[in-house]
Amino acid sequence: MKILVTGAKGMFASDLLGFLDEHDSYDVMGLDRASLDITNRESVKNVIKDYRPDVIIHPAAQTNVDYCEQNPEEAYSVNTFGTSLVAFYARKYGANLVYLSSCGLFGDEVKAYSEYDKVVLKSGYARSKYLGEKAVTQQCPEAIIIRPGWLFGGTINHPKNFVYKRYLEAQTKDFMESTVDKWGCPTYTLDLAKKIIELIETDSFGLYHITNEGSTTRFDYVTEILKNFGLKTEVVPVDSSKFLRSAPVPDCEILDNMNLRLSGLQPLQSWKQAIKEYVNRIQTEISQDL
Repeated sequence: MKILVTGAKGMFASDLLGFLDEHDSYDVMGLDRASLDITNRESVKNVIKDYRPDVIIHPAAQTNVDYCEQNPEEAYSVNTFGTSLVAFYARKYGANLVYLSSCGLFGDEVKAYSEYDKVVLKSGYARSKYLGEKAVTQQCPEAIIIRPGWLFGGTINHPKNFVYKRYLEAQTKDFMESTVDKWGCPTYTLDLAKKIIELIETDSFGLYHITNEGSTTRFDYVTEILKNFGLKTEVVPVDSSKFLRSAPVPDCEILDNMNLRLSGLQPLQSWKQAIKEYVNRIQTEISQDL
């Protein structure tokens, strides 16, 4: 199977590519922004036409939520228009498409939102990603659309590595502040990558919420990270008003993985177990970097 992966330098894509490299049955091409500009029609067309992938996994996106709020044209250019180009040429050249959307499409009520709940779209980022979903379904009716949880993973060199950043922060502070009124589902990129390949292999097309089992607050998430690193830095619970943001992000990004259950597919492991596994991986990487 030939698989094309966009956004190859991102946290998710790097773990996905690492997983795929372990299997000889996949012919994989991972392209970063320099090699594939998804907002450029000719770039998208030529890459897909020349490589002729069986599957395109498309995580490339502008994911800085506050930046998207301040720069809506770029958000729509990358997350909506760029995605529509990938979807169009995927269909034109016979590739199935997997699109990574967002967990931030709902509201402030603290509950688990399923694939069948109505979206709210509080931020410009959320609107751009949801319109990307619409473009995919219009162009590729048999696509797989994934709404993941709060993603963690990748290497210590990824600038958006939340887990490693908290480790570094704890080295320099007596205490850290984290919010108790923002909820979500921490999700390990490697676990997500494995589940996406399972969906591809079983022809399980459609919309899927995919997160590690369980939900938590940012405060408990950070506390769990430091505990697994064996750090004693105190985590102080605060209200989200302590951190000023440009984007009106929802209070709750908890996802119910209903369609996985309906499809008879196994859930991902608990987020706490996933954190434990990832911290062990990070500690090995840190020791090798010394």
